[in-house]
Amino acid sequence: MEGKVKGGDYMSFEQTLLQKLVRQMLKNARRHQRKRARQSFNDYERGAVNAYYEMLKSLRNTLETFGQDFRAYELDVDLDEELLSLRRARRQGPRRSIRDVAGAWKEHQQEVREELKEILGREW
Repeated sequence: MEGKVKGGDYMSFEQTLLQKLVRQMLKNARRHQRKRARQSFNDYERGAVNAYYEMLKSLRNTLETFGQDFRAYELDVDLDEELLSLRRARRQGPRRSIRDVAGAWKEHQQEVREELKEILGREW
């Protein structure tokens, strides 16, 4: 089963799977970001947004490093603007240190990965 991408090229099964995974990760990140915007002091949503941001940014950088067109995987979005700017614009409490942010990522990293495994398990 191969998928077609912009420009008419075909993707392998693995590439199609990665594209679906990225699409679902972006959808989940945006959902957590909307919740985070409504609940400015919700540390869980903040951690989830940061976790998705780090995973998507890392994936995009890896694709670029290996000469892959990240646009084919729908990663041609400004992750900083889309996932982080609203969080920064609505921040009302004290600035958090990098250790706090790293702690939030560590706290929710496994949870996000399990959520993705569950989603992929249902689809494939």
